[in-house]
Amino acid sequence: MELPISTIEDSASELERAFATRQRWAFDDAYRTHARALYGAAFGVLRDQGRAQDCVQDVMARLWRGPNPYRPARGALGAFLTVCVRNEALSRLRRDRNRTRIDRSLAVDERSDEAFGDPIERERVTRAVAALGDEQRETVLLAYAKHMTLDEIARERALPLGTVKSRLSSALRALRVALGKDPA
Repeated sequence: MELPISTIEDSASELERAFATRQRWAFDDAYRTHARALYGAAFGVLRDQGRAQDCVQDVMARLWRGPNPYRPARGALGAFLTVCVRNEALSRLRRDRNRTRIDRSLAVDERSDEAFGDPIERERVTRAVAALGDEQRETVLLAYAKHMTLDEIARERALPLGTVKSRLSSALRALRVALGKDPA
């Protein structure tokens, strides 16, 4: 038995209104309703099943915990969620590429000059990292030498995530300037 189109539209409108007003059942229903499409959007960017699932879960959790930017008058809930997931997946992909690039430039292997391909470049990077403030240097080393995520660093150091992000951002900016990769 098919439901009349008006009933389906009313149900979608009710879900969108409930989602916008942060009703718990609406988050659960929105996830159940849109999970396949959201996963598809994340997987299309990340090309990894586990990372795509994590991306979708993180977006939904962030929408639940933080201020909800969704407004039904601006568009369909499914489209809004898909854009959120796709943007997060793209951010993760960019972060991974940046981390890989920085890992290559910060990877100091004392057993081999091949870590940088050039011992002089390795020394430049080592000096630039050493010149950072204690908090910035520690954050860079935890993120890139110990391969910790920003969440892990925040938990380990009992710091707000925003503080860790800010420290890493300013440290990387200082390193780019010190290494002549970015104008001051």
